[in-house]
Amino acid sequence: MKQRPILVATIGYIIGILWGLYFKISIVLYYILSYATYYLIKKIYKNKSKRKFKLLSFSRYKKYLKLIITNQVVMILIISSIISNTIIILQNQKYENLYKDGENIEIRGIVVSQKKEKQYYNLYQVKLENQKNLNLYIQVSKKEELEYGDKIKLQGEFKRPEKQRNYKGYDDEKYLKTLKIVGRVKVTNLQLLDRKQLNPILQKANDINSKLKEKIEELYEKENASILKGLLLGETDDIQEDIKENFQISNISHVLAISGMHIGYIIMGISLLCGKLLGKRKTQIVTIAILILYSFITGFSPSIVRAVVMSVLVIGAKMLNRKSDVWNILSISLLGILIYNPFLILNIGLQLSYLATIGILLLKPVIGEKIKIKEILLVSLSAQIMILPVLLYNFNIVGIYFLITNLLVSMIIGTIVIIGCSSTIIAFIFKPLAKIIAFFLNFAIDILQLISKLSELPFAKIYFATPSIFAIILYFVTLAIIYFLYPIYHLRKLTQTQKRVKNIISLFHYKFNQKRNKYIMCIIIVFSVCVCISILPKDLKVYFVDVGQGDCTFIVTPTNKTILVDGGGSLNKDFDVGKKTVLPYLLDRGYSSIDYIVISHFDQDHVQALFYVMQEIKVRNVIIGKQLETCENYEEFKKIVKKKNINIKVVEAGNHINIEKDLYFDILWPSRKRLNIRKCNK
Repeated sequence: MKQRPILVATIGYIIGILWGLYFKISIVLYYILSYATYYLIKKIYKNKSKRKFKLLSFSRYKKYLKLIITNQVVMILIISSIISNTIIILQNQKYENLYKDGENIEIRGIVVSQKKEKQYYNLYQVKLENQKNLNLYIQVSKKEELEYGDKIKLQGEFKRPEKQRNYKGYDDEKYLKTLKIVGRVKVTNLQLLDRKQLNPILQKANDINSKLKEKIEELYEKENASILKGLLLGETDDIQEDIKENFQISNISHVLAISGMHIGYIIMGISLLCGKLLGKRKTQIVTIAILILYSFITGFSPSIVRAVVMSVLVIGAKMLNRKSDVWNILSISLLGILIYNPFLILNIGLQLSYLATIGILLLKPVIGEKIKIKEILLVSLSAQIMILPVLLYNFNIVGIYFLITNLLVSMIIGTIVIIGCSSTIIAFIFKPLAKIIAFFLNFAIDILQLISKLSELPFAKIYFATPSIFAIILYFVTLAIIYFLYPIYHLRKLTQTQKRVKNIISLFHYKFNQKRNKYIMCIIIVFSVCVCISILPKDLKVYFVDVGQGDCTFIVTPTNKTILVDGGGSLNKDFDVGKKTVLPYLLDRGYSSIDYIVISHFDQDHVQALFYVMQEIKVRNVIIGKQLETCENYEEFKKIVKKKNINIKVVEAGNHINIEKDLYFDILWPSRKRLNIRKCNK
């Protein structure tokens, strides 16, 4: 078996990081306890006499396991995991102890981001002068204008990032750690000390980034310019939320995050442009230089770093006439990213980027043998199978038309990336020609948007409850078993190890057939017990959901019926509580449908979020009080229940609503004398 110590070290490094994130004790203590337990068991079994043959004996298969997990592998795993675990523990302590929430602080730092305009203030990222590689977000009055590289001194109130407020909800603290950001400061006093104080290379890369964005905005229509900035520079802040959502549901949001596909097209464009002019070797040198510059310009996001590092190493190996190992290259890029910032393991873009690449490497050859489809569909299918659990865990949506959308996108995305880059560069030299190119490219971007709108077709998306960590592990274990067993039954020439595995499976099959009825009966009994346990009445569960403004209560009955009482709401049109909080909460709790929604009244801060829930998932019944007067929210409610065919129960004081045996609602309000005498608020 081929030895890949870098791959093993990367796996160990990841284990140490995850241990530090989710367990309080050091991994060193765990290793000591594990070794002590192993040593004790070994001593006990050493003194016992040899027993008769056992098919499921661990000692019988230990020698096969040692072919993979050698002493060298174990040592690398232990050492690398201890290193990363120690780093993550120290980093966590540093984030916790640097500043206290509400503390008035005075700091010096350098602005390391461009301005983000918010409703009431401008937001900048500042690198702290006295803390290596730690940053702050600062909220500055709109009157103050800062630039990338400005050295500043400021005073203000420090605000720690919020931890998750609801079960499995958004955790601002973890997200900001992926950006090396400690928290936010509301600035009360700001002093500019100097200009352009960052590394000249970073400063120049930022200037190029700003000028490229300016040229794109000059050449293209506003909506198309925002998409092209995402495609070429990874800048997605200006893309409208509904467009992002369409791309996500259509399973083509990966085109907005610069990855291997974009880098591949850039390499292709450089080869077409420089191949004949410079020759093969010089073109490779130019390609490496441009890719490194490109990673500086686009800000070193994890997906960009992965793609650039892998491409540079592959090209470098070709230049040196060395055979490159894709697994070592993949490991080097990931290990480098995690050494820079171990919290990036939580970055969804990084998870999807690496899992998709692994899926293509492992599953594409296997699927391609059985299913004869176009290469792009084969790549897309392989990637989707591998990233499915991560998509479900984070987004709870599966796009039905992903094969169609990816096939259509593959026909135009290369043209958009290559010509988009070319037109932007030409704009610096001869703007009229760039405008002509942009005029035609606008149509291609319009087509890309049209493809994304397949998400609006009926049944384009299916909501799934958030899978448990155990279910995700089981999925990947099953996938691994299928992957390793597939060659054993489909290859003609097998290695000695594969032959041994095949013989062991045959032995299991033979032993099972000897006592078939007994084993089947055991399986039936275990299955029946599990079913009985699952249908047994449980405790009544009442959850209070933090929705900000308003109230929201989620009830699960002993027989697993679900009741949602109110949903909260917000006057801020940019934040939909139903979309961002209530629906994700229900899915995280494991429910993708609701039996009863109870609406106390139609004020905005009680009902707004429920509209989104009713539109997106199955709701069987809605309970409302009798209405004397109408309002905008009530009229919206009537449209939704008619469209979604939801059963309405109109109640008043004295009514009795049975939910299940020994569980009911007694209605106390509204009374017949006074039914909703006040108008509901908008």
